[in-house]
Amino acid sequence: MEKNRLAYVDYWSHQSTRSGDFLREILSEEFEITDFWWKPKDKIPLNEINKFEYIFFFHVMFPHQIMKKLEKKKIMWAPMYDALNFRSSFLKSIFWKQISNLGIKVLEFSDKITQSIGKEEVDTLKLNYFIKPNFCSPIDQQEKLNIFFWDRGRIKIEDWLHLFNQKDINQIVYFPKADPGTKIINDENLIKNKNYNINLIDQKFLKKNEYLSLFEKCNVFIAPRKKEGIGITIVEAVSKGMFVVGYNDSTMNEYVPEKKVGFLFDEKTTDKINTKDIIENYEYRKKYAELNYNKWIQSKKKIIPLLKQEPKFIKKIHFIPLFLIDDIKFLIKKLFNINFFYYH
Repeated sequence: MEKNRLAYVDYWSHQSTRSGDFLREILSEEFEITDFWWKPKDKIPLNEINKFEYIFFFHVMFPHQIMKKLEKKKIMWAPMYDALNFRSSFLKSIFWKQISNLGIKVLEFSDKITQSIGKEEVDTLKLNYFIKPNFCSPIDQQEKLNIFFWDRGRIKIEDWLHLFNQKDINQIVYFPKADPGTKIINDENLIKNKNYNINLIDQKFLKKNEYLSLFEKCNVFIAPRKKEGIGITIVEAVSKGMFVVGYNDSTMNEYVPEKKVGFLFDEKTTDKINTKDIIENYEYRKKYAELNYNKWIQSKKKIIPLLKQEPKFIKKIHFIPLFLIDDIKFLIKKLFNINFFYYH
Protein backbone atom coordinates (compact mmCIF):
# COMPACT_ATOMS: atom_id res chain seq x y z
CA MET A 1 0.00 0.00 0.00
CA GLU A 2 1.36 3.38 -1.04
CA LYS A 3 2.11 5.74 1.83
CA ASN A 4 0.88 9.32 2.14
CA ARG A 5 3.58 11.96 1.63
CA LEU A 6 4.65 14.25 4.45
CA ALA A 7 6.89 17.34 4.51
CA TYR A 8 9.05 17.40 7.65
CA VAL A 9 10.30 20.94 8.31
CA ASP A 10 13.19 21.04 10.77
CA TYR A 11 15.81 23.51 12.01
CA TRP A 12 19.09 23.40 10.11
CA SER A 13 21.33 22.59 13.12
CA HIS A 14 19.33 19.41 13.79
CA GLN A 15 20.74 17.99 10.56
CA SER A 16 23.87 17.10 12.54
CA THR A 17 22.35 16.38 15.95
CA ARG A 18 19.38 14.44 14.47
CA SER A 19 17.33 15.37 17.55
CA GLY A 20 14.06 15.09 15.63
CA ASP A 21 14.70 11.58 14.33
CA PHE A 22 12.60 9.85 16.99
CA LEU A 23 9.54 11.59 15.53
CA ARG A 24 10.62 10.82 11.96
CA GLU A 25 10.76 7.16 12.95
CA ILE A 26 7.17 7.28 14.26
CA LEU A 27 5.82 9.19 11.27
CA SER A 28 7.62 6.95 8.76
CA GLU A 29 5.32 4.09 9.75
CA GLU A 30 2.51 5.91 7.95
CA PHE A 31 4.18 8.49 5.70
CA GLU A 32 6.85 8.85 3.05
CA ILE A 33 8.89 11.71 4.52
CA THR A 34 10.67 14.52 2.67
CA ASP A 35 12.95 16.69 4.82
CA PHE A 36 13.16 20.48 4.57
CA TRP A 37 15.97 22.00 6.64
CA TRP A 38 15.23 25.63 7.51
CA LYS A 39 17.88 28.24 8.31
CA PRO A 40 17.26 31.92 9.15
CA LYS A 41 17.25 34.17 6.06
CA ASP A 42 17.03 31.18 3.71
CA LYS A 43 14.24 31.21 1.18
CA ILE A 44 11.27 29.14 2.24
CA PRO A 45 10.33 26.65 -0.53
CA LEU A 46 6.63 27.38 -0.17
CA ASN A 47 5.63 25.98 -3.56
CA GLU A 48 7.39 22.68 -2.82
CA ILE A 49 5.91 22.33 0.66
CA ASN A 50 2.45 23.15 -0.66
CA LYS A 51 2.53 19.95 -2.72
CA PHE A 52 2.16 17.89 0.47
CA GLU A 53 -1.15 17.22 2.17
CA TYR A 54 0.58 16.55 5.49
CA ILE A 55 3.18 18.89 7.02
CA PHE A 56 5.07 18.42 10.27
CA PHE A 57 7.10 21.24 11.86
CA PHE A 58 9.73 20.32 14.45
CA HIS A 59 10.92 23.18 16.65
CA VAL A 60 10.55 25.82 13.92
CA MET A 61 7.48 27.20 12.22
CA PHE A 62 7.08 29.85 9.55
CA PRO A 63 5.47 33.23 10.33
CA HIS A 64 1.67 33.46 10.39
CA GLN A 65 1.63 35.28 7.03
CA ILE A 66 3.36 32.33 5.36
CA MET A 67 1.46 29.65 7.25
CA LYS A 68 -1.76 31.14 5.85
CA LYS A 69 -0.53 30.16 2.38
CA LEU A 70 -0.48 26.48 3.39
CA GLU A 71 -4.21 26.23 2.91
CA LYS A 72 -6.29 23.13 3.62
CA LYS A 73 -3.28 21.15 4.82
CA LYS A 74 -3.09 18.81 7.80
CA ILE A 75 -0.38 20.44 9.89
CA MET A 76 1.21 19.46 13.20
CA TRP A 77 3.82 21.46 15.06
CA ALA A 78 6.12 20.28 17.87
CA PRO A 79 7.29 23.56 19.47
CA MET A 80 10.21 23.66 21.88
CA TYR A 81 9.68 25.53 25.15
CA ASP A 82 13.17 27.08 25.10
CA ALA A 83 12.37 28.77 21.77
CA LEU A 84 8.95 30.18 22.72
CA ASN A 85 9.55 33.80 23.72
CA PHE A 86 6.74 36.34 24.00
CA ARG A 87 7.19 40.01 24.80
CA SER A 88 3.84 40.18 26.60
CA SER A 89 0.90 38.00 27.61
CA PHE A 90 -1.17 39.86 25.00
CA LEU A 91 1.17 38.81 22.16
CA LYS A 92 1.21 35.26 23.52
CA SER A 93 -2.59 35.17 23.40
CA ILE A 94 -2.63 36.51 19.83
CA PHE A 95 -0.04 33.94 18.75
CA TRP A 96 -2.07 30.96 19.99
CA LYS A 97 -5.25 32.45 18.50
CA GLN A 98 -3.42 32.48 15.15
CA ILE A 99 -2.55 28.81 15.63
CA SER A 100 -6.19 27.91 16.31
CA ASN A 101 -7.29 30.10 13.41
CA LEU A 102 -5.05 28.08 11.07
CA GLY A 103 -6.16 24.69 12.42
CA ILE A 104 -2.61 23.67 13.42
CA LYS A 105 -2.33 20.75 15.86
CA VAL A 106 0.30 21.05 18.57
CA LEU A 107 2.46 18.24 19.93
CA GLU A 108 3.62 19.32 23.40
CA PHE A 109 6.67 18.03 25.28
CA SER A 110 6.63 20.56 28.11
CA ASP A 111 4.09 21.53 30.78
CA LYS A 112 5.18 25.14 30.23
CA ILE A 113 3.80 24.99 26.67
CA THR A 114 0.50 23.70 28.04
CA GLN A 115 0.44 26.68 30.41
CA SER A 116 1.35 29.03 27.57
CA ILE A 117 -1.57 27.87 25.40
CA GLY A 118 -3.91 28.28 28.34
CA LYS A 119 -7.59 28.31 27.40
CA GLU A 120 -7.06 28.89 23.67
CA GLU A 121 -8.88 26.42 21.43
CA VAL A 122 -5.88 24.53 20.06
CA ASP A 123 -5.84 20.81 19.25
CA THR A 124 -3.01 19.53 21.45
CA LEU A 125 -1.37 16.27 22.50
CA LYS A 126 0.91 16.30 25.58
CA LEU A 127 3.60 13.60 25.67
CA ASN A 128 6.72 12.78 27.69
CA TYR A 129 9.47 11.26 25.58
CA PHE A 130 11.59 8.41 26.98
CA ILE A 131 14.22 6.18 25.37
CA LYS A 132 14.39 2.42 25.76
CA PRO A 133 16.53 1.80 28.88
CA ASN A 134 20.09 0.59 28.38
CA PHE A 135 21.59 0.91 31.83
CA CYS A 136 25.19 1.63 32.78
CA SER A 137 26.99 -0.56 35.30
CA PRO A 138 25.57 -0.18 38.83
CA ILE A 139 27.36 2.15 41.22
CA ASP A 140 29.38 0.44 43.95
CA GLN A 141 28.61 1.70 47.46
CA GLN A 142 32.23 2.83 47.88
CA GLU A 143 32.55 4.37 44.42
CA LYS A 144 33.07 8.08 43.90
CA LEU A 145 31.16 10.16 41.35
CA ASN A 146 32.02 10.43 37.66
CA ILE A 147 30.25 13.51 36.30
CA PHE A 148 29.50 14.20 32.64
CA PHE A 149 29.12 17.83 31.52
CA TRP A 150 28.60 18.93 27.92
CA ASP A 151 29.17 22.69 28.14
CA ARG A 152 26.90 24.29 25.53
CA GLY A 153 27.43 27.87 26.69
CA ARG A 154 24.22 28.05 28.73
CA ILE A 155 25.33 26.63 32.10
CA LYS A 156 28.84 27.10 33.51
CA ILE A 157 30.83 24.70 35.67
CA GLU A 158 30.70 27.29 38.46
CA ASP A 159 26.89 27.16 38.38
CA TRP A 160 26.72 23.58 39.67
CA LEU A 161 30.12 22.48 41.01
CA HIS A 162 29.45 23.90 44.49
CA LEU A 163 26.48 21.51 44.83
CA PHE A 164 28.90 18.58 45.28
CA ASN A 165 31.35 17.77 48.01
CA GLN A 166 34.78 17.78 46.39
CA LYS A 167 35.83 14.59 48.20
CA ASP A 168 32.96 12.69 46.50
CA ILE A 169 34.10 13.45 42.93
CA ASN A 170 36.36 11.03 41.09
CA GLN A 171 36.43 12.94 37.80
CA ILE A 172 34.49 15.38 35.64
CA VAL A 173 34.28 14.54 31.93
CA TYR A 174 34.09 17.99 30.36
CA PHE A 175 33.15 18.50 26.69
CA PRO A 176 32.99 22.22 25.74
CA LYS A 177 30.95 22.63 22.54
CA ALA A 178 28.69 25.69 22.51
CA ASP A 179 25.30 25.95 20.86
CA PRO A 180 25.11 28.21 17.77
CA GLY A 181 25.10 31.85 18.84
CA THR A 182 26.56 31.22 22.32
CA LYS A 183 30.02 31.39 23.87
CA ILE A 184 31.66 29.31 26.58
CA ILE A 185 32.88 31.41 29.50
CA ASN A 186 34.41 29.52 32.41
CA ASP A 187 36.99 30.12 35.12
CA GLU A 188 40.19 28.81 33.50
CA ASN A 189 41.84 28.29 36.88
CA LEU A 190 38.95 26.05 37.86
CA ILE A 191 39.27 23.98 34.67
CA LYS A 192 42.96 23.43 35.44
CA ASN A 193 42.38 22.66 39.12
CA LYS A 194 43.81 19.15 39.59
CA ASN A 195 41.77 18.65 42.76
CA TYR A 196 38.67 18.15 40.59
CA ASN A 197 40.35 15.88 38.03
CA ILE A 198 38.67 17.51 35.03
CA ASN A 199 39.03 15.38 31.91
CA LEU A 200 38.85 17.95 29.09
CA ILE A 201 37.59 16.50 25.78
CA ASP A 202 39.30 18.90 23.39
CA GLN A 203 37.48 18.03 20.16
CA LYS A 204 35.29 20.19 17.93
CA PHE A 205 32.86 17.36 17.32
CA LEU A 206 32.07 13.97 18.87
CA LYS A 207 30.47 11.18 16.90
CA LYS A 208 27.48 9.59 18.60
CA ASN A 209 29.39 6.44 19.55
CA GLU A 210 32.29 8.52 20.96
CA TYR A 211 29.87 10.66 22.96
CA LEU A 212 28.04 7.63 24.37
CA SER A 213 31.33 5.92 25.22
CA LEU A 214 32.24 8.86 27.49
CA PHE A 215 28.70 9.25 28.70
CA GLU A 216 28.31 5.64 29.80
CA LYS A 217 31.37 5.76 32.05
CA CYS A 218 29.68 8.34 34.26
CA ASN A 219 26.94 8.12 36.88
CA VAL A 220 25.96 11.81 37.12
CA PHE A 221 24.71 13.95 34.24
CA ILE A 222 24.61 17.77 34.31
CA ALA A 223 21.81 19.15 32.13
CA PRO A 224 23.53 21.79 29.97
CA ARG A 225 20.77 24.41 29.60
CA LYS A 226 18.42 26.44 31.78
CA LYS A 227 15.51 25.67 29.47
CA GLU A 228 14.90 22.72 27.19
CA GLY A 229 12.45 21.94 24.43
CA ILE A 230 12.64 18.23 25.19
CA GLY A 231 16.19 17.66 26.36
CA ILE A 232 17.31 14.62 24.37
CA THR A 233 20.54 14.35 26.36
CA ILE A 234 18.52 14.29 29.60
CA VAL A 235 16.35 11.50 28.18
CA GLU A 236 19.51 9.57 27.28
CA ALA A 237 20.84 10.03 30.82
CA VAL A 238 17.59 8.79 32.35
CA SER A 239 17.70 5.73 30.09
CA LYS A 240 21.14 4.92 31.53
CA GLY A 241 19.96 5.18 35.13
CA MET A 242 22.14 8.26 35.66
CA PHE A 243 21.47 10.87 38.35
CA VAL A 244 20.38 14.09 36.58
CA VAL A 245 21.36 17.52 37.92
CA GLY A 246 19.50 20.33 36.20
CA TYR A 247 18.27 23.90 36.43
CA ASN A 248 14.80 24.16 37.95
CA ASP A 249 12.79 24.82 34.79
CA SER A 250 11.20 22.81 31.98
CA THR A 251 11.86 20.19 30.96
CA MET A 252 14.43 19.31 33.64
CA ASN A 253 11.87 19.63 36.43
CA GLU A 254 9.56 17.26 34.54
CA TYR A 255 12.17 14.51 34.18
CA VAL A 256 13.37 14.98 37.78
CA PRO A 257 10.23 14.66 39.93
CA GLU A 258 12.11 13.77 43.15
CA LYS A 259 15.59 13.55 44.68
CA LYS A 260 15.91 9.83 44.05
CA VAL A 261 16.03 10.65 40.31
CA GLY A 262 18.05 13.86 40.37
CA PHE A 263 18.61 17.31 41.82
CA LEU A 264 17.21 20.69 40.72
CA PHE A 265 18.91 23.99 41.42
CA ASP A 266 18.80 27.71 40.70
CA GLU A 267 20.88 30.76 41.64
CA LYS A 268 19.59 30.67 45.24
CA THR A 269 20.30 27.00 45.92
CA THR A 270 22.64 26.44 48.86
CA ASP A 271 21.89 22.76 49.60
CA LYS A 272 24.51 20.14 48.80
CA ILE A 273 23.75 17.00 46.84
CA ASN A 274 23.68 13.94 49.06
CA THR A 275 25.95 11.38 47.38
CA LYS A 276 23.98 8.59 49.09
CA ASP A 277 20.93 9.66 47.03
CA ILE A 278 22.94 8.90 43.91
CA ILE A 279 24.50 5.62 44.97
CA GLU A 280 21.63 4.03 46.89
CA ASN A 281 18.82 4.85 44.44
CA TYR A 282 20.26 3.36 41.26
CA GLU A 283 17.65 0.57 41.21
CA TYR A 284 14.89 3.10 41.78
CA ARG A 285 16.06 5.12 38.76
CA LYS A 286 16.06 1.97 36.64
CA LYS A 287 12.42 1.29 37.53
CA TYR A 288 11.59 4.95 36.86
CA ALA A 289 13.14 4.74 33.37
CA GLU A 290 11.39 1.46 32.53
CA LEU A 291 7.97 2.63 33.75
CA ASN A 292 8.07 5.88 31.80
CA TYR A 293 9.42 4.25 28.65
CA ASN A 294 6.41 1.91 28.66
CA LYS A 295 4.11 4.91 29.06
CA TRP A 296 5.79 6.58 26.06
CA ILE A 297 5.30 3.46 23.89
CA GLN A 298 1.56 3.66 24.50
CA SER A 299 1.14 7.43 24.25
CA LYS A 300 3.10 7.87 21.00
CA LYS A 301 0.41 5.85 19.19
CA LYS A 302 -1.83 8.93 19.42
CA ILE A 303 0.39 11.13 17.23
CA ILE A 304 -0.54 9.85 13.76
CA PRO A 305 -4.33 9.65 14.38
CA LEU A 306 -4.32 13.28 15.56
CA LEU A 307 -2.28 14.43 12.55
CA LYS A 308 -4.67 12.66 10.17
CA GLN A 309 -7.77 14.24 11.69
CA GLU A 310 -9.44 17.02 9.75
CA PRO A 311 -8.24 20.36 11.16
CA LYS A 312 -10.56 22.56 13.21
CA PHE A 313 -10.41 26.17 12.05
CA ILE A 314 -11.48 28.37 14.96
CA LYS A 315 -12.51 31.62 13.29
CA LYS A 316 -13.18 34.60 15.55
CA ILE A 317 -14.17 37.75 13.69
CA HIS A 318 -13.09 40.16 16.46
CA PHE A 319 -9.46 39.03 16.09
CA ILE A 320 -9.24 39.48 12.31
CA PRO A 321 -8.21 43.20 12.57
CA LEU A 322 -5.27 42.17 14.77
CA PHE A 323 -4.15 39.62 12.17
CA LEU A 324 -4.42 42.33 9.48
CA ILE A 325 -2.12 44.57 11.52
CA ASP A 326 0.30 41.65 11.67
CA ASP A 327 0.10 41.34 7.86
CA ILE A 328 0.91 45.04 7.40
CA LYS A 329 3.94 44.79 9.71
CA PHE A 330 5.17 41.80 7.75
CA LEU A 331 4.79 43.66 4.43
CA ILE A 332 6.75 46.66 5.75
CA LYS A 333 9.58 44.45 6.99
CA LYS A 334 9.70 42.64 3.68
CA LEU A 335 9.74 45.87 1.64
CA PHE A 336 12.60 47.30 3.71
CA ASN A 337 14.46 43.98 3.90
CA ILE A 338 14.46 44.00 7.73
CA ASN A 339 16.03 40.77 8.99
CA PHE A 340 12.95 38.69 8.28
CA PHE A 341 11.86 35.54 6.49
CA TYR A 342 11.82 35.20 2.71
CA TYR A 343 9.65 32.85 0.72
CA HIS A 344 9.07 31.93 -2.91
